[in-house]
Amino acid sequence: MNTAEREARIHAELERLRPAAEDALRKMAAAIVDRPDNELFRALEIDLRDTAHDLATAAQQVVADGRKKGATQVRPSSALTAGKTLDSTPTARSAS
Repeated sequence: MNTAEREARIHAELERLRPAAEDALRKMAAAIVDRPDNELFRALEIDLRDTAHDLATAAQQVVADGRKKGATQVRPSSALTAGKTLDSTPTARSAS
C-alpha cells in the first residue's frame, strides 16, 4: 500500500469513528463540567478513563463491522480431520 492509499484509508476510518469519538468527547466534557473541584482528580480520572475505554471498544466494533466477517486470507488446511476417538479404558483395575 502506498502513502496515498494509506492516507485515504486513514481518512475513511476517521469518518467511521467520528460519531463515537464525538460522543465520547461530549461525555468527557460533561464529566469535567459536572465534577466539583474536590473531585477533579481521582473521581474525574476514573470517569475519563472509562469513557476512553468505551471509545476504544467502539472503535474496535466499527473496525469489525466494516470488515467482512469470517473472511480469511489463508487457504484452508489440506490436512484430514481426525476420525472418531476410541472409548477410554481403565489403566488399572480396582482391587476387590
